[in-house]
Parts: sequence; structure tokens; C-alpha cells
Amino acid sequence: MMKIAAITFAVATAGAVVMTPATAQALVSSIIVERGPCLGTCAVYRFRVDAAGAGLFEGQRFTTALGKHRFVVTPEAWAAFQAALAPYRPAGTEEITVGHPRCKQMATDHPSVSVTWQNGKATDRLSFNFGCRDPENAAMARALTGAPDLLPVADLIERIRLDEGEFHGRR
Repeated sequence: MMKIAAITFAVATAGAVVMTPATAQALVSSIIVERGPCLGTCAVYRFRVDAAGAGLFEGQRFTTALGKHRFVVTPEAWAAFQAALAPYRPAGTEEITVGHPRCKQMATDHPSVSVTWQNGKATDRLSFNFGCRDPENAAMARALTGAPDLLPVADLIERIRLDEGEFHGRR
């Protein structure tokens, strides 16, 4: 009886160990980021990037580049981008907006962002309204805002014109 219990425990534990956060990250085949509008001139865009390094950006409003633009991502940039977003990946879908327990302090007119993690078997999606000003959202808001800066899309979203007329990326 002890052998059966030990074998059952070992099998159950092995299944739990196999699905570590690092393993779950490796299973991501693509990530889609969609930034929504605000009341003012917030950048509105969508981009998709995959584990092979191929990306497609679509600037919709108030971005440096409007329309569709292809880009390439190094394996290091993909890993950094994926790692920056991984702590906020829900199992399934989570919408942090008005009415959500993490959105008690809502400021209106802020943009939203949706991040979709895809692999061959599952899709997970986080939608976040930046007006949800609850303190526990601060780190997530910074990560969601900064993650595109890890990819070549940063200059497609926004470039800052310097006094001499040249452009400088957001970093």
C-alpha cells in the first residue's frame, strides 16, 4: 500500500514540476499587444510577435508609424519581452477594469491594453485599464507600459523629436 501511495505521489509531483513558470513561458508561441484609446492623444496600436522572431506592428492613431510594418526580434529580445509580461499572465482571461476587485480607484479617460499569450493549445488574455489606480496595479502598469520598449516597435509607437530635428527612441 505504501508503494502505491509513493508512486502516486511521485507521478503527481512530477506532473506539477514539469509545468514551472519557465516551462509555461517556453510554450508561448506568440504574444499580441493591443493598446486602446484614451480621451486625448494616446497612441493606439496593435502588434504581434512570435517565438521565431517575426513581428507585425499596426499603428492606428497617434503613433509615429501608421499602418502595418514588419519587424524582427532577436531571441534575447523575445526572451526579455516574454519575461517582462509573464508575471501578469492569467490562466484564461482576466479583465481589470471597472467592477474588478483590483479596480476600486478608477480614474476615467485612461487608455487600456490587452495582452494575449498564444500557443498551440491555449490562449490567455489580460485586459487592463490604466485608470485602475489601485496600488497593487502599479508594478503591472509599469511592466505593461515598458514591455514594448524591449522590442523594435518602440520607435514605431513614438519617437521624440530633439531640438536639432533628429529623432531619439523612447528609452
